[in-house]
Parts: sequence; C-alpha cells; structure tokens
Amino acid sequence: MQTPDNKAASKRPWWRPRLKPTVWTIVGLLGFCIVVMGVSAVVAKMSVDSLMDDARALVEDIDDADATAAHVDDMRGSAQAMHIATAHPIWRASEVLPAVGDDLRAVRLLAGAADTLIADVAAPLLEFDLASIGPTDGALNVDAVAQLGQKIEQVAPVAEETDIRLIAEGLDADGLLAPLREPVEQVTNGLSTFADAMRRLAILSPQLSTMLGGEGPQNYLVLVQNTAEMRTLGGNPGSLLMLTVDQGRMEITQSAGQADVNSGRPEPVAPLTESTNALYTDRVGRYIQDTTMTPDFAQTAHLARAFWSDTLGDPGNSVIAIDPVLLSYILKATGPVELVDGTTLNADNVVAELLSNVYARYPGNTASEIAAQDEFFAMAAGSIFGQLTSSQGDFFSLIQELTKGFNEGRILYAPTDATEAQAVSGTRFGGPLTVQSNARDTRIGVFVNDNTEGKLDYYTDMSVAVASDVCTAEEDATFTVGTTYNYNLQPEQVEALPLYVSTGRYFPRGVKSTNLVFYGPVGSTFVSAKLDGQDFVPQAGANDLGRQAVLVNFESDPGTTHTVEVKFSAPADQKYGPLDVRTTPMIEKVPVNIDSPGCG
Repeated sequence: MQTPDNKAASKRPWWRPRLKPTVWTIVGLLGFCIVVMGVSAVVAKMSVDSLMDDARALVEDIDDADATAAHVDDMRGSAQAMHIATAHPIWRASEVLPAVGDDLRAVRLLAGAADTLIADVAAPLLEFDLASIGPTDGALNVDAVAQLGQKIEQVAPVAEETDIRLIAEGLDADGLLAPLREPVEQVTNGLSTFADAMRRLAILSPQLSTMLGGEGPQNYLVLVQNTAEMRTLGGNPGSLLMLTVDQGRMEITQSAGQADVNSGRPEPVAPLTESTNALYTDRVGRYIQDTTMTPDFAQTAHLARAFWSDTLGDPGNSVIAIDPVLLSYILKATGPVELVDGTTLNADNVVAELLSNVYARYPGNTASEIAAQDEFFAMAAGSIFGQLTSSQGDFFSLIQELTKGFNEGRILYAPTDATEAQAVSGTRFGGPLTVQSNARDTRIGVFVNDNTEGKLDYYTDMSVAVASDVCTAEEDATFTVGTTYNYNLQPEQVEALPLYVSTGRYFPRGVKSTNLVFYGPVGSTFVSAKLDGQDFVPQAGANDLGRQAVLVNFESDPGTTHTVEVKFSAPADQKYGPLDVRTTPMIEKVPVNIDSPGCG
C-alpha cells in the first residue's frame, strides 16, 4: 500500500530530479565561459597595450641594436600572448553571438596576423643592424644594403600571405562596433600597404647593389622642380643635375640650366600623346620648364632624357624629380649644410632661400643673373645630396622624412631598368594618377600650372573639397570637385618684386594667370564647371590616362581668391574604392575635405 508521500513521488515527472543538477551544470559552464572570455579579453587588451608601448619605444631606440633586440623580444611575447588569448575554442564559439560575434572574430584574426608578422617578418628584419648601412666616410655600405635586401626577400612572402589571408577571411570593418571600426580599418589598410612595399622591395633587392654603384658608377638625371612656378608634378624643372653614385658615394658631376639643353625649340624634342597636346599644348615637349605639366612622370622623364641627350650626351640610368620642400625634409634629418658661398641652409630656411631670396640676390635682369640662379640651385641641391652620405644624423629619421616626401608626391622616379620599373610600377613614383582603376581607390586630380612666366606661386595656396553620392546613387554617381585658390601677394608688394618673379611680359606686373586641371575618376565624363559661382566653359578638355580632364584658366589680381567647381559623373554600377584626391604638391600643404554620405 502506497503512502501519501509515495503517491506524490510517483506523480512527480521523471525528469524533475535531474533538472536541478542540469541547470547548475549549464550555469556553471556559462559562468566558466564568461570567466574565460573575460580573462582572455583582459590578456588581449594588456598585450595590445604592451605591444603598442614597445612599438613606440622601438621607434625611439631604432639606432640602438641592443635596445631594438629587447623591444622585439617583448613585442613577440605580447603578440603571442594576444594570439593565444583569442585562439581558443571558447573564443571561437563566442563568435556566433549576435552583436559582438563579428568583433570577436576580427580581434582573433588580427591577433593571429600580428603574431605572424612580428615573429616571422619584423623580428628577422630588425635583427639586421641598420647602423651598418652607414654612412661611413661619406659613403653608404653597399654590401650591407644588399644583405638587408636579402632579408627582405626572405620575409616579404610572409607579409603578403598574411595580407591575402585576411582578405580571404572577408574581414569588413564597416560591420564592427564603433570602437573597433577605425582601428581595424587602419590595421588592415596598413598591412596591405606594408605587404605591397615588402613585395616591391623584394623585387628590387637584386638590383640594390647596382643602383648604389656597387658594380660601377650609376648616373641619375635629377630635375629640381621650382615650386615658385607651379607645374602639375610640382614645379618648373629648369635646373637639371647629374647625380653619380659610385660604391655608395653620391656626387653631383654635372649641372645644366634651360639654355644648356636647347629649351624653346620650334618642335617637341620627342612625340607627345594626343591628350597631352590637347590639354597642355606642345610646350610640354618644346620647353624643359614645361615637361612636368603632365601628371605622367614616365612621359616627363622620357622628354627630360631627350633634352639632355640632344646637347649634353648620356642622360643616365634613371630620372628623379625633387623639390625644395623635400630638401627641407632631408635637412631636418641630416642637419644644416653650408654652401661654398657661405650660405647656411637648414630645414627652416631652405625653401625661402631657393624660392624667394635667390631672386632678390639675382633679379634676373641679365643672362648672367639667370645663370647664377641656376648655379645656386645646383650648389644647394648638390650640397644636400652630399649631406646624405656624410651626415652622422639619424638614419631612421631620414627614412621617415623621405617617406613623407614620397607620400606628398615630392619624389618621383622613372628607371630605365626593367626590374626597377616593375618594382615601382603603379606607385606615386610614377606620378599622381598611375592607377587606371577605381576598384582599390577612386582617385580625383586637381593640378596647378602657372601661365604667367614668373615665380608668383611662392605667394599662393589652395584647398580642395570633394562631394560625391557614389555610395548612395542608383544610377550615375556624381563627383563635385571644388577648389579655393588664394593669391596672397598684396598690392603694395608688387613694386618691389624682382623682375624674374614678375616679368610683366605677358600680364601686368603682379597679375597672375593660372591653369587648374581637373581629372575625374577612371571612366567618368565631364558634366559642368563654375568659376566664382558662374557657369564656365573650360578652355581645354581631353581623355588623359583613362580619365576625363578639363582645364580652367583664370587671372588673379594681388590679394584675391578664386573658387572653381567642376562636376563629373560615372556609372554607379562600377566598383569604387574610397575617394582619394591627388593634388600638385605646393609649397603649403593642400587641405582636402571629402564628403561622401553612406561610404562609412
């Protein structure tokens, strides 16, 4: 006979006795996972902080081999700890969670990439003693540079594979939480840039010794662009130098001005493209000063070599273009240099000395004064190049300054060697518009060409604003490019200007004529233009470098500002990368503002 208690027990569901321990098991597992994830997140965060601290310290101590080795060991440990903290099964399982899953996955992928890059790329590279490159006794160590090249060859495939792996994983920063979005985008973009640079350096590696004169003297034709008279690529290249590099030692072995290369000939020195002729006229091939009007530096280099060889002989192995602002960056790293005439050039005064003071000293009233200007340019550039291999300055700082100049378009390079050409293809060495696709980035160009015959661009600056609906348009996307061009010379300054600065030959003294050339994205078409708010018909237009381009000319009185707005359109169904605006590298940095709603 069943008792009441037994009856109650028989009616209780069979699973009820097991429910309580099962619930506690689940709660315990969840609690364990939360604790593991919390600890992992803390470890990952601490590792990232430690990694960044060591990276900053590494930059400061890069010239100290022992300190560099210690920082690299610490960075390797931090990266490994971060990788371990995010690679376990519980972290991976948590990636299925809504809202935060994608963010956890992004952290794991980047932690793995960081571990690989530091252990297999950065550490082997930083084992190399950069101080061994020199300079020593006025020369770079060619053998040490070759050894560094071999190191780069070894690690470059790892960097590229890591970049490809992240791309294949489909890591998309746009879908992440706000605090992670920008850092992830910066890291992925930085990795792509780094991997590309390593790949190019690996291609170049076998050629490095030859480029530095290790197998015999190498000659480089250098165009010193005068940014007081603007051209698309930077300035009037009226001063030409032959830079000879022999066993790591640099020397200017010949210099020339416009008169020495028969500038002003009746016919172009070499054939021009149809689009160059339409936009810039045949002046590009008749005057050495106008060879940099085209944004295609390969064409500029071809013309410059033709000018030189026509009257002076062998034009060398490659063509380099630089400007006074780049020279100021070099002097910032190497320290000041004293010229044979007693002038001291430093990072603060070199631009003013080369682009303004020289004309007060040699006004250009006679042929001998014009020749003296060219001689001063050559003397300054030659002394600064010499400083590169005689200074005991910070090598890493020099690399940083040269990189800054490269990113601003102030260093251009066109080699004749096929290996070198492959290594620099598609980079800013070839000019601002080398890429003929919008897939990776959607480039727009705004370029300045002086039309006055003077040096009045010393008194100008410009800003650019771009607005586009490329990320929201259903049919044609529009790209509206606005510029504000300031002519800062004041009326009371005109009378004191040296003749060579304001010749008064084609325009009244002090009045400036400017050509702005606008390039739309690849495949775009010109829609309209406005000058100072009024509809305007451009003076020239063509399809150049796969892009629609138009030229707008205007005159400026001293102390005035002009605004120009040009609109392009392009099919919305193309693939468009982020908007990127390329401008002429002026004396003052050109501020750029981009407004593209919906693009993130």
